[in-house]
Amino acid sequence: MSRVYVLYTGGTIGCEGSPLAPVAGPAFGKLVASMPGLQQGSVAGYEGLRYHLDWFEQTLDSSNITPSDWITIAQRIVEHYAEYDGFVVLHGTDTMSFTASALSFLLPGLSKPVILTGSQLPLSFTLSDALPNLVGAIVLAGASRVPECCLYFDSLLMRGNRSVKVNANLFAAFASPNYPALGTVGTEITLFDRLCLPPPPSDVSMSEEANLARVRVQLERMHSAVLEFSIVSVVLYPGIQGSTVEAILQGTRPRVRGMILQAFGEGNGPSQPTFLDVLRRANDRGVVIMDNTQVLGGTVNVDAYHTGSSLAQAGACSAFDMTPEAALAKMVALFGCGEDFRGVKSRMQQSLAGEITPPITTGITSMTPS
Repeated sequence: MSRVYVLYTGGTIGCEGSPLAPVAGPAFGKLVASMPGLQQGSVAGYEGLRYHLDWFEQTLDSSNITPSDWITIAQRIVEHYAEYDGFVVLHGTDTMSFTASALSFLLPGLSKPVILTGSQLPLSFTLSDALPNLVGAIVLAGASRVPECCLYFDSLLMRGNRSVKVNANLFAAFASPNYPALGTVGTEITLFDRLCLPPPPSDVSMSEEANLARVRVQLERMHSAVLEFSIVSVVLYPGIQGSTVEAILQGTRPRVRGMILQAFGEGNGPSQPTFLDVLRRANDRGVVIMDNTQVLGGTVNVDAYHTGSSLAQAGACSAFDMTPEAALAKMVALFGCGEDFRGVKSRMQQSLAGEITPPITTGITSMTPS
């Protein structure tokens, strides 16, 4: 018997009305139970696979999801971790990659699959991608045993912290530009084991009660901690002024502790002294600045151009091939669990959950501060 916990947070998959808005959990539960093959908590054709549907008391459009909600989702998974073999989080598509990334950092030692999915059209629509996404995610969560946080959409299983939303209308809404898909679902399920993270060692695995308890305590502390700081994301554009960035850094409340700089190309930005001075002063007062690329694929190389090396000299750290979504979620998690400025700068350039391919890898490490 394989048991899957399904958490409905809201999103298009459960929307009704005009304009669309997510329905409450009980109404969505009735809708799911009416779908072909999903009656009575089972999945037709998969004997021994059972699922349990739970929901947020207040369902959300994913545009309203905050880091506090990421922690709430992680806490629900931890609360039911020992009872289930896999987990599915139903989520709106607009910020699904942020949440998928965040959960990969909030659940260190994950030893069971956590799969986020949703849809471009509601489950109640006749022409919709919702049912195949839902069924595919449940089956993968119950049968794959992939020990990481994933995003499943339109037959592709992707590492969650490598995923990005690439289309607002097509059913193929997500891609993983810098890392291959972990698996595909068609007439058969194909998993590429060599691409998946290895099972965590016993000293950090959440399958061990002591480790699970540590994660539980850490998440409780983080709930209040993430309300005390801000991480901002700034997309560079031709003509951006240093004063614009300064206004964001100084005017945001609560205070800014980190900035994701979505730079040009291989991590390049303006080399005007007034712009670089803003970054340098921010770095000097303890703001961690990540040099990400706003380009969909590829990696940051701060040594390729003078405009990239200037950002590094001003204090910006290379994000390598990490997505801006993963960088922001990772920084929230690191500051939220108590890391200081130096610790965050260091660990942002290390691979903690397979989110980057840096020139020098340090392997997978625990998020728990030493």
